[in-house]
Amino acid sequence: MLPREIDQKLVPPAWKKAVFSNPDLPPGAVDRDAYAVCVLEQLHKALGRRDVFASPSNRWADPRARLLDGAQWEAVQADVLHGLSLEEPVAEHLAGRVRALDAAWQLMAERLEEAGQDAKLSFEVQPGGRLKLNVDWLGALGEPKSLRWLRRTTAAMLPKIDLPDLLFEVDSWTGFLDAFVHLGTAAPGWRT
Repeated sequence: MLPREIDQKLVPPAWKKAVFSNPDLPPGAVDRDAYAVCVLEQLHKALGRRDVFASPSNRWADPRARLLDGAQWEAVQADVLHGLSLEEPVAEHLAGRVRALDAAWQLMAERLEEAGQDAKLSFEVQPGGRLKLNVDWLGALGEPKSLRWLRRTTAAMLPKIDLPDLLFEVDSWTGFLDAFVHLGTAAPGWRT
């Protein structure tokens, strides 16, 4: 059932005109059909972002619900950690990964600052606090002389032979063409 009043802040800007400005309805009235499609679209996006879960479902269920916990985890923890080649406790391993990621971000920030205007990427803070990474097109690198030399040398080493001649030569060694069936007679062998 559609509520009598809908908080306009809950409707995304792209849907406000369709939901609240239907010329066939009184001013300020909510278009039920537009609102239903808006809600379905927002639900689909939330399912994709894993903000909302559907149960029972394999695709849209909460992935954390299948994690082992308590006694079940304790029973298999040693085997799982050994299988992953982890010898330190999980908390220490994750803390180390966090430190490594933080160091990588710090290094990237320093390098971006050093590059200044020559940097080929930038960060843009969007409304809502999300961070967007902008990357400029990179120019093509020229071919080094060593690569051109390697291509010429390799091409000179290859024999000058047509593909049919190569197939007949390989057939003389292996007889592989006898495994084919003639299209017109359906008899085995290409020579019939």
